[in-house]
Amino acid sequence: MGSNSPRERLYEVFADTDRGFEAKVTRALEIGVDYFDLPLGFLTRIDDGRQEIVHSVGDHHLIQPGETCPLEDAYCRRTLETDGVLAVQDVNDSSIPARAVEVFDLGTYLGAKVIVDDDVYGTVCFADEAERDTPFPEADELFLELLARLVSTELERRAHEREIEARNERLRREKQRFEGIAENSFDILFRLDFDAEFTYVSSAVEGVLGYEPATLEGEPFYEFLTESAASTALQAYSELLEGEDREGLELEFVAADGETVVLAVNATPIGDAGDVVGVQGVGRDVTARREQERELRVKNRAMDEAEVGISIADPNEPDQPLIYVNKGFERLTGYDAADAVGRNCRYLQGPATDPDAASQFRAAIEAEESTTVELVNYRRDGSPFWNRVQLDPVFDEAGELTQYLGFQTDITERRRTEKLIQLLNRVLRHNLRNDMNAIGGWATAVREAETERVRDAGAGSNGSPGS
Repeated sequence: MGSNSPRERLYEVFADTDRGFEAKVTRALEIGVDYFDLPLGFLTRIDDGRQEIVHSVGDHHLIQPGETCPLEDAYCRRTLETDGVLAVQDVNDSSIPARAVEVFDLGTYLGAKVIVDDDVYGTVCFADEAERDTPFPEADELFLELLARLVSTELERRAHEREIEARNERLRREKQRFEGIAENSFDILFRLDFDAEFTYVSSAVEGVLGYEPATLEGEPFYEFLTESAASTALQAYSELLEGEDREGLELEFVAADGETVVLAVNATPIGDAGDVVGVQGVGRDVTARREQERELRVKNRAMDEAEVGISIADPNEPDQPLIYVNKGFERLTGYDAADAVGRNCRYLQGPATDPDAASQFRAAIEAEESTTVELVNYRRDGSPFWNRVQLDPVFDEAGELTQYLGFQTDITERRRTEKLIQLLNRVLRHNLRNDMNAIGGWATAVREAETERVRDAGAGSNGSPGS
C-alpha cells in the first residue's frame, strides 16, 4: 500500500496539528466518500433519543449539519444495535426500519459507532440513494472501523483539551481572585506547587519577613524555616497533598535579617478535577502573640504557685462567680478549684463573720473600688480562720470593668498575737499599778521615819552639857 493510499491519507489528516477538529472530520469524510464511491458521508451525534447531523459531505436535504430527527426514524438506530460495522447494499433486503427508509430514502448504507471514553457519541456513515449491486468487501468495513476509531480518538483528545482549558481558566480566575485578596491583606498569602516551591507570595511578606516576593518564587518553602520547623512543615505538606487541610500550624521562619519570626499558617490543597495540584494558604505573624503567651504562662505559673490565695471573679455574670482560684487559695480554704469556681466567694462566710465587714465588700463592689477587709471565714472542714482580703477591680482599655482580683492571706496567728499582746498589756498595767502603790507606801513610810529620826537627833544636841 503506497504512501498516497486512502488509509495513509487518513493518518496524515488526523496527525496534522494545524487542522481543527471540523476540518479533520470534513477531510476524513471526503476521503471516505472517494474510497467507498458513495456520494454521502456524515458524522452524527446521538443524545436523548435523537440523532443530530454534526458534519456532512454530499447533497441530501436531511443530511446537513444541524438537522435532527428521532432516533427511531434514523438508519443509525440499527447501527447502534450492531456489533462492528453495519453494511447494507440494498435497504429492501435489510433490517433498516421502514420508517427510516421512508424518511431518508437511502438505498445503500455503511455505518459504524463512534465511542468516546467508553460511551457512544454517535455514528460515522456513508450512503447513497441508489442500491448497490455487490456486497461491501471486508476491506471497506475495516477502513470504516479505522475511520471511526480515528474520529473517536480525535473527539477524546478535543474533550481532554477543552477540559484542560476549562481547568486552566478556573485556575486563572482563582489565581486572580486569590492575588487580589492577597495584595490587600496584611497577612502573607502564598501558593506552592506540587514540588513545594513558591509560585506566588503576596507583597505582605516584605513587611513581615523582609524578602521581596520575587526572591521567594521558585524556591522551596522549607529553605526559609528553622531546622526544627522544616521537619514539621514537610510533614504537614505531605498531609495537604493527601487532601487534608491544616489550620493553626505555628512555624518558625528565618527572616532576611536572620531573626526568627513565628507565622501561624492555615493551608488547603488546590484541587482540580479530583487531583491535588498544589497548596495555598495564609500566614499571620504571631511572634508578638507567642511572646505574650509565654509571658502569660510565666505569670500564670507565678499566680498558681503563689503562697497567698489569689482569686478572680466575673462582675458581669449573675452573682459575680469566681472564675479562677490558685493553689494558694485551695490550701488556705481547703476547697479545690473545681468546688470554688462558679460560686460567689460569700460561701466562705459563717456564724462568726462580721456583717459589717461583709457589707464593706458589697459597697466596694457597687462602687467599683478597691478595698481591704479582715474577717472570719470558714474552711471546708468547718474550722474558722482570720482572712485578710484585698479586692481590686480590673478595667479594660475602654474603661469597662472586666474582673475583680482578690488576694487572701491567713492572718489568724497575727490576730492571736495581737490579742495576746493586748491581754499582756492589761495584766502588766494592772500589776504595775499594784507595784507602784506599794512603792509609794514604802516611800512615805521611809520619809516619815527619816523625819522622825532627824527630829530626835536635833533635840538631843540642844540639851547636852558643855555644848
